[in-house]
This record gives sequence, structure tokens and C-alpha cells, in this order.
Amino acid sequence: MRQASFSDPAVIEAAFLARMGGKRNVNLYNELLACAEKGRTTTIIEDPLGRVNYKKLLISIQVVSAILKEHLGGQQKVGVLMPNVIGNVVTLFSLFKLGVTPCMLNFSMGAESIADCCATAGVKRVITSKAFIEKGGLDAIVKHLSSSVTFIYLEDIQRQVNLMHKLNGILHYALKKRVSHSSNEIILFTSGTESKPKGVVLTHDNLFANVNQLLSIIDFNMQKDLIFNALPMFHCFGLILVILGAINDLPVYLYPNPLHYREIPNAIRKTKATIIAGTSTFFEGYGANAGEGDFASLRLVIAGAEKLKEEVAKLWQDRFGIHIYEGYGVTETSPVISTNTPDVRRAGTVGRILPGMEYKVSPVEGIAVGGTLVVKGPNVMKGYLIHGKGFVPCDGWHDCGDVVTVDEEGFISIQSRLKRFAKIAGEMVALGHVEKLASSCFEHTGFYAVSVPDSRKGERVVLFTTKEDADLGLLKKYIKQQKMSSLYIPSQLVFQPEIPILGTGKTNYVQLMEQARAMEDVLA
Repeated sequence: MRQASFSDPAVIEAAFLARMGGKRNVNLYNELLACAEKGRTTTIIEDPLGRVNYKKLLISIQVVSAILKEHLGGQQKVGVLMPNVIGNVVTLFSLFKLGVTPCMLNFSMGAESIADCCATAGVKRVITSKAFIEKGGLDAIVKHLSSSVTFIYLEDIQRQVNLMHKLNGILHYALKKRVSHSSNEIILFTSGTESKPKGVVLTHDNLFANVNQLLSIIDFNMQKDLIFNALPMFHCFGLILVILGAINDLPVYLYPNPLHYREIPNAIRKTKATIIAGTSTFFEGYGANAGEGDFASLRLVIAGAEKLKEEVAKLWQDRFGIHIYEGYGVTETSPVISTNTPDVRRAGTVGRILPGMEYKVSPVEGIAVGGTLVVKGPNVMKGYLIHGKGFVPCDGWHDCGDVVTVDEEGFISIQSRLKRFAKIAGEMVALGHVEKLASSCFEHTGFYAVSVPDSRKGERVVLFTTKEDADLGLLKKYIKQQKMSSLYIPSQLVFQPEIPILGTGKTNYVQLMEQARAMEDVLA
């Protein structure tokens, strides 16, 4: 039901509190049960190979959870290495039902990093699919992890299903028995840092709060909307979309690979999806490959996880008449912190902070305007799992590590990620701004800046580009014309036909940094 006002902060706050209803120690399986009782009888989750309604979904969960329990060996944390398919949703809610914590493994990380994730979380069992491992060419990951973990294959689970399992599944579905567990959690892992991945421990309360924060500010139409989700569920943005849909009677179409730039526009046309969320990188690819009418059904497009490039926003507006609403979040906040919406938006910002959250801006030495965003709220994580150290609780406040300014009406503008600064001759230089200057100079979006150590100035900037004829001399001249500091002039401009990206859709700056440093070694 539409709220009285999506622009009045007091009304939004009241709507959020009403939706939460004072719930504590939520189990998302119970929320799925409750929604199914009054939800649609038609499709709720679909992927390219099948579809399920609530009844079929819940019976599958009853059957799979019963058999899974026999294979888990009493483990309270279990790895999940799955693509965006219905089987992943069944697995996730089966573990919720059992009170077991899913550890969502990013299959694009590589074998060594996945092994680090398992070690950090103490994972001894990993649920996956033989078909997925084969089609994804992930045999090296299985081989690398086999000495430390036991793999549980969904195909083996399916082969064990007999008539008694099916009858028990139907019986338990009819009984609709709720579960009660002392701990209801899920673990995701941060990527893109130079150190070993950190586990982010989110409670079901955190995710439930974020879902209801979004429902308080966005006018979802449960009768007409369909979410198209190509973001993997190891990506918190992809995870929250699936949970939002499943526990609120809002259909979700799962697409297994967000990098299918040519296929996804056609899939959106076929499904008549109305809502999609993604990254600027993904939207650039979809926009470049979309045909006339592919996006005609879309009414809400939200970008997050990385800065939305102006050129991408312009492409979608000019070619398809679609405004991309930019939002902001981090895994540690389940993940959404703010977003622009059709009702409340301001150009150049990532929207207003969500209801139920508090924030402060912490000053950073060397940065004159703004500071790092520090947030608190019901969607903020329980804490971190640190490799070799164990669990480190969050004290309530989380420093997002992004340099922001906040205007008088609460709209947040991201200046740069703190780690996306180079310190040159004692001055902080925003790498994102170097990219923006280059994009403006050459009218091209493909620029990616990293910093490398410099014996004379502390650090210097290396700029990668997919534009073959980009010339450093022209860029130097342009930056001087803009009356910008010469510190923003990169020391090198390197052409690279393809830029590496993470499974989350973000640019893999760590790999680019390694490449830049390797170039240094060759020249040395």
C-alpha cells in the first residue's frame, strides 16, 4: 500500500517503524512462511530454466532442508557456492530453516581467496552444484578447496529424494510450523582489498530492517512489478532484492550472469520486468547492447555499488527515456544506506539516508570539505570475522570509508572513497576525479585510475583506459585549462582493451594496481 507521503521524513520514519512492528530476532524463513499464507499462487521466483510459486518453493525447502541436515555434520556455518538460480534461493531458506549460517562465497574471487573466506569463517562444508562447477569452469576451485572442505552437491541431494521425503515435505508445508533459533545470521565477504577477505556478519534483523527501510521510501506495486535480478547473491545488493521480493509477495526473475550484456536486454523485454538494480558498469554494457523497445517495461532502475557515470545516465535517458536513480550502500549496512527515488531525488547525490538510521561526518586530515560517513541503525552489521582473529563486534557505528558531504536537506554527495585517494606531495588527490577529468576530456567513459608508490612524491597516478587513441599530452592540456592542480595529471596513460571487473560488477582496482606495479618492476 502506498504511504501517505514519500517525501516527508517524519511520515517515512513512522511508516518504517510501523512496518518493523517491534520485531526482534527475526528468522527470514518464518517471514517467507507468513508471506506465503496470503501471497500469490502464481510464480514468485523464476530463472531461465524454471519457475516456482510459494507452495512449490516451500515444499522444496522442506525436502531439501531435511536431507541437507543429514549432510552438514552439525556445522553451524556452511559455504554456499551457487549462481543466481532457484536452487540458490531454496538452499538459502533451507539453511535459515535449520538455523545454520550461510556463508555466501564469491565464485569470481579465485580459489585462494575463496579458501581464505572458508578459513576466516571456519567453513568445513560447501553447498554447490556439479552443473554449475562444470559450466563455470570452476574445477580449480573445487580441487584447491577439497583438502580443507567437503562439497555437498545439490544433484546428489536431489537423487536422494524419495516418496517419503516428498510426503513429509507436503505434510510440513501444510503444518506451516515456524522455527525458533537463538542465532539467525548470514555471512558475506568483502572483496577488492589487498588483505585477506573479511567476513561481514549480518543478522536476519539487519536484512529485515533494510527491506522495510526500502519499502518505506519506494512505491513497489506488488500486483504489477517484477524485479529483474542479475546481481549474484554473494553481492549484498543482489541478496536484499531476492529477500525483499520473497517475503513481500513481489516476483523476482533471477538471471545467472550479469556480464551477459547482449542477452540481458532481450531477457528484460521477454520477462516484461519493471525493476532492475545494478552497477554503472553493468548498465553501461546493457545500454550499449539494447535494441529498440528492450527496456520499455522498466519503470525503476537503481544504480549502486560504484559511482554512476554521467555518460551512462545520459545514455539511458537519451536512448530509452529512463532515469537511473543512484543509491549508495555497503555490505556492512545490509547494504542500502540511501537512494534517490522517483518521489525524492536530487541530481549529483545518492539520496537521503534511510529511515531508522543516524549519521555523522568524521573529518579527515588533508581533506578540506566533507569527511567520512559514519552510520548507525538497525541494518548495520553485527560485526566482522577477521582472518586469524575471529569475531570483532560492531560498536553500533560503522565508518563507511567514503568521503561525503551532506546538504541541509540530508542529501548525501559522495566525493570519493577514502581508499580511492592518492597522497601526492602531502595532498589528497581523488582518483575518481582524475577519471572524471579524463572522461570529460575525451568524451569517453573508459578511464580507471590507481595509485602506485613514488620515491619522490609519495604516490603517483597511473590511468588505464579502453580508449585506444587517448593521449596524455591532450589530457595534461585539458586539466590545465580547467585550472585544476597539476597533481591531477596522471604519470602514465595505459591503453587496455578490457578492464577487469569483480563478480559484484565493480572495477577490479586491485588487479589494475598490481598491473601498474608490475609495469614499474619491468621499467626498474
